[in-house]
Amino acid sequence: MAEEKAEEKVALQDSKVERSRRALEPMPHLRAQVVRGFGRGSKLLGFPTANMNVRWDFMETPEKLTPEERDVLDFARSCEPGIYYGWAQGSNGADSGVYKTAMSVGWNPTFPDVKAEDFYDCELRLIVCGFVRPEAKFADFKDLIVAIREDGDFCRETLETAELAAIAKDLFFVSKEAEVA
Repeated sequence: MAEEKAEEKVALQDSKVERSRRALEPMPHLRAQVVRGFGRGSKLLGFPTANMNVRWDFMETPEKLTPEERDVLDFARSCEPGIYYGWAQGSNGADSGVYKTAMSVGWNPTFPDVKAEDFYDCELRLIVCGFVRPEAKFADFKDLIVAIREDGDFCRETLETAELAAIAKDLFFVSKEAEVA
């Protein structure tokens, strides 16, 4: 489990949601296959999403998992549900660029039934840099959309700092040149 650094509270003008920048040390490096979710991301919410395969079926026997699968399961089991910021790559997809990401970890409290098309079956690589805010339930769908947009803007701005921008070049991410060699 990643240790948490000091938390910096940040208020967005006119936002109903409190956010912070709480860096994780060390930053988890996660790899998993992208699997289908409920299809709400692009279609309903207007934001592309990718769902990592968390091997909940091996919770009682994690020793049977690959190290990468165990890392994803351990992170999902031990992290605080909420919004995180980091860097992501679909390493074996058509686009292997490394992109800023806002990621939600938890149980989707706004949608009680729980749980990008172009990413299905690709390997998703993530470096989780920090925590933004706890999970929240929104009674009004419009408030959820506003909060998601604000989360994205907040994560994008946070990842533009020199220290965090450098992480996009981490050797954990696969380059097309390395795949060819």
